[in-house]
Amino acid sequence: MGGNLLMLAGTVRTAIAASVLLGLAITAGYVLQGLFLASALAALFRGSSFAGVAPWIAAFVAVVALRAALVWASEMAAQATAQATKERLRGRLIAKLVELGPGYLQRRQTGELLATVVDGVEALEAYFSRYLPAIFIAAIGCLGVIACLAVVDWRSALILAGFVAALPLADQLWLRWRRPKSSGVFAAMGAFAAYLLDSLQGIVTLKALGAASRRRTALAHHAAELRRESMATLAVNLMRSGFTGLLTLGGIATVLVFNAQRVAMGELAPIALFMTLFLAREAFRPLERLEKEFHTAWSGSGAVAPIAELLDAAPLVRDPALPARRPERFDIAFENVGFSYGQGRAALSSLAFSVAENEFVALVGSSGAGKSTIVSLLLRFFDPQSGAIVIGGTNIRDLSLGDLHALVSVVSQDTYLFHGTIEENLRMARPDASREEIRAAAKAAYADDFIMDLPSAYETPVGERGAYLSGGQRQRIAIARALLKQAPILVLDEATSSVDPASERAIQAALDTLVGQRTTLVIAHRLSTIRKADRILVLDDGRIAEEGRHDDLLQRGGLYARLALAQGETA
Repeated sequence: MGGNLLMLAGTVRTAIAASVLLGLAITAGYVLQGLFLASALAALFRGSSFAGVAPWIAAFVAVVALRAALVWASEMAAQATAQATKERLRGRLIAKLVELGPGYLQRRQTGELLATVVDGVEALEAYFSRYLPAIFIAAIGCLGVIACLAVVDWRSALILAGFVAALPLADQLWLRWRRPKSSGVFAAMGAFAAYLLDSLQGIVTLKALGAASRRRTALAHHAAELRRESMATLAVNLMRSGFTGLLTLGGIATVLVFNAQRVAMGELAPIALFMTLFLAREAFRPLERLEKEFHTAWSGSGAVAPIAELLDAAPLVRDPALPARRPERFDIAFENVGFSYGQGRAALSSLAFSVAENEFVALVGSSGAGKSTIVSLLLRFFDPQSGAIVIGGTNIRDLSLGDLHALVSVVSQDTYLFHGTIEENLRMARPDASREEIRAAAKAAYADDFIMDLPSAYETPVGERGAYLSGGQRQRIAIARALLKQAPILVLDEATSSVDPASERAIQAALDTLVGQRTTLVIAHRLSTIRKADRILVLDDGRIAEEGRHDDLLQRGGLYARLALAQGETA
């Protein structure tokens, strides 16, 4: 575990070193405290006056004050390490998630990823800021204290060294025997978080189906599993603390009894007894700090596996080593494209079609025909297993992902609006857009009128996922956002499938204004929205089954005509 975690530490190693140095200085302060206090007691034992004891008391107070300052500095260093760790790790994880893209995220539960990025980083933050410095402080500090004790009395140092060495050895044997799987708590926490988030996101559906009680029972089961794992960890930690405490007190008691007998026999001076007594206590203090921070290491050991797995994950698509130049024309061609999600039947089979620059082409077909897969491949969320997708004569595999995504604006069926204002959501497409450009895009999407009727117009909050707006309003804002991006290719993926007729007419009017201005690919569920398309491509089982204009396809009486008949669109 330690090696993997050290590799994750990266640039925080300097901060860890500072914490170690401060920790060793604190240990030295405790040693000086003990020596000065022992000297004061020895002076009193010899019958010295207060004047003879006062210098030792003053030195003791000065060291206590200095140690307090060092403890404050050590805590600040630990916090600095913690914040640097969280900033660096979360930055790496978020950058990695962006690199992995939607294709990877579709295969993972959101709650598990959230637990990794939030709870996992919190666990590793404590490992780097607390536990890792404590390991070095314990190793160096204990040796230093024993060396000081050896100067006073080598026999006491030898006895104490045996107990100090036995403590971590016995501790490891105990953990090997009693410790459950180190990832148990974190794995249970991730499963609980994933199930809880899934339940919260689907609470309306659960209520509507009357399944809330069954879901609550399953959630309680996950919570009980998390409790069991946590209690198992706590039980082992508590037993471990008692076991190590017994060894610590046993070592101090052994040295005290041994030296008390020697003092009684006249073989050891009283000052040596006092010094060995106080130094014996300090020899175990770094180990006690290590013990105190142990639970953070345990949490870190469970968190490192999912974090390392995420950081090591290979993207489904990669930028080319030498990206091609951005194309100067914006026609699209699918050249014998084949693709499968790995679930048996291919989603697309030797699919071939083209969309001329500024042409309006519609894709229709039954569910599962491969329509949305075409959009995912065009955006390179996945790469096809065969064939090629070409824009302006350039294979999209040869374009950088940034250039490719700059060419395409997408409005999907499941419109996502971020928590914030309408203007903030529109600016996602182009942060430097002026107010006039934002309103122009909204007007082109037939969204400006309803936006201006809202209490704060463009400064109106939309709520989480646009909860404060209707479905049609969200879709028109999404279209305005796509238009504001000013990409030469516009893709609408069933953008009108879940809106009311009035919103559909507004969206259709917005589309009519784009005809001939951009390369437009519309995936339609409602055939009424594509009557004016230059061409309609009918997909069936991952292939183009029919092609033509609306009226021509109706007259053929084929698959498109049957779809139109089912929707009452035969007129």
